[in-house]
Amino acid sequence: MSAKKMIATAMLIISGNAWASMCPVNVENDVLLTQNGEVKVEKSQDKLRIDQDGRVFVNGKELQLTQKQKEAIERYQQQVSAYIPEIVDFTDKGIAAANDFVSEIETSFDAKGSFEGVKTKIDEYGHTAKQKFYQGKDMVLEHDFFKEVDTTWKQDFEVMMQSMDKELFASVFNSLSLKMQEGELNFTELQQQFADVQVKIKEKMKQHSTEMKDEAQNLCDSAKGIAQDEQQLHQLIPELQAYPVFSI
Repeated sequence: MSAKKMIATAMLIISGNAWASMCPVNVENDVLLTQNGEVKVEKSQDKLRIDQDGRVFVNGKELQLTQKQKEAIERYQQQVSAYIPEIVDFTDKGIAAANDFVSEIETSFDAKGSFEGVKTKIDEYGHTAKQKFYQGKDMVLEHDFFKEVDTTWKQDFEVMMQSMDKELFASVFNSLSLKMQEGELNFTELQQQFADVQVKIKEKMKQHSTEMKDEAQNLCDSAKGIAQDEQQLHQLIPELQAYPVFSI
């Protein structure tokens, strides 16, 4: 499962709104953040590189910058360097929300260990999602990152959630059925407990919806701020106009 699908899960499961209607930002080209703080914008065979000292290279040729241009580059590099880890952190929070969701159900049924299959699947999704944010040791934010949430991501999300729903509720039903067979519950009590858990599920989903929607809005606001600064940067250094990252 790709990082795109995991982010789609986090966004769509906690928000009924389409991302495009919520945030008008797009990622125009792949942008990489290296371990030593370099920022690279890759466009076909062309490449813009801002090294850890703030020097700017276009296809390997260093640009000679004025002091004002250097200060603008430093500010932009700091913004991008902070933003990409925030996207990864948002993925972590989506994974944590999913685990919290399952733990709530497990606790409600007093059925510790009954949902290991679901937890394992969530962990697998999370691990794969995190790996997709890396090219070697570099962190990467791919082009059209936000735009595709409302297209192919949504389809992938729906397929994944159908699979998760089946496994989750199969675990719920098996747990309650076992209790009924062992005499801990009669059929009426089984129905009531199942109904009670459904209420708790909705409450937990609503809680995470509010939290994650706020996180998504913060990410959008940050991206819009970077996009506006990037426009000013391109006016100040015209050579960078061919390497846009964030755009509105």
